[in-house]
Amino acid sequence: MMDEFPETLVSIEWHSPSYTPSGSDFDLSSEYSQRSGMYGVGGIPHTQWNGVEETVGGYPNGDWSPMYSSFISIYNSMVGDDTPYDIEINGMINETVVSYDVFITMDADMSSTNQKVDIFVVEDNIWSYWSGASSYHDARNVARNWVVTENLSISLSGETETFSGTFDLSDAWVFDNVKIIAIVQNYGNPKQIYQASQININDMNPDIDDDSILNGEDNCVDVYNPNQEDVDSDQIGDMCDPCNDLVYVLGNANGDLDQNGDPVIDIFDLFTLVDNLQEETINECSENVMNINGDNHINILDVVYLMQILLNSN
Repeated sequence: MMDEFPETLVSIEWHSPSYTPSGSDFDLSSEYSQRSGMYGVGGIPHTQWNGVEETVGGYPNGDWSPMYSSFISIYNSMVGDDTPYDIEINGMINETVVSYDVFITMDADMSSTNQKVDIFVVEDNIWSYWSGASSYHDARNVARNWVVTENLSISLSGETETFSGTFDLSDAWVFDNVKIIAIVQNYGNPKQIYQASQININDMNPDIDDDSILNGEDNCVDVYNPNQEDVDSDQIGDMCDPCNDLVYVLGNANGDLDQNGDPVIDIFDLFTLVDNLQEETINECSENVMNINGDNHINILDVVYLMQILLNSN
């Protein structure tokens, strides 16, 4: 099924310490105990679908084929479920150190209560002896590392949150088969998994915008800017910085430009300043340029100062 539905079926195989082959290096006893404890795992093999539906038991000699009809039914009942979360994973490899960024985006409102982001490292296609079946089998997406669990703080449509970190590749792993898996899971009851995503570490793009500046050093990761200009030295390149000093100069409250690309300060900036004071919705780019008198407070005095400036200039 993993080969049949590679875009929508994400799995992690956790080996029970009681049946993990002796001498293997994927016996994650502590992590296994924590994951199995979440679901009350007793008998094995055990599958847990989206954290809420389980199956227990299999067929002799590790033959999973007869389980297909049961599994496909569960899969079809879940694959069309709505979720407010989108997960994108990217990063780069530096010898044996992998740097990753997990981007969570919301397209609908949902409470962040008990919502967490789990990031795992797995290795696919390990030919391993399974003592429970007295035979070898192709172990898929075997858990290698539970990298981190983080609280998810976003809850509104349009919000995004990024989780970044690193992990080491072991010499015992086949690097070409290593994947990063990220999930959004509720740690309340039930343990609903709302989204999952995976990427092979070889498929990550270390230079998304092809400007020869690696993502970790690029001040505009998604925008081509090989010269890395940053006029206001805020570590955000001018090409992707909506608040740079080229546009939002003092008084240009609405951030408009003339036909030459120069900022314009006029009566419309006065209107913008008044509107923002009334509605208390000052955006981050306008905040500094609306403090006309420099007292670190944006109020009616700034309106007066800007009006005087406009009346005494051309």
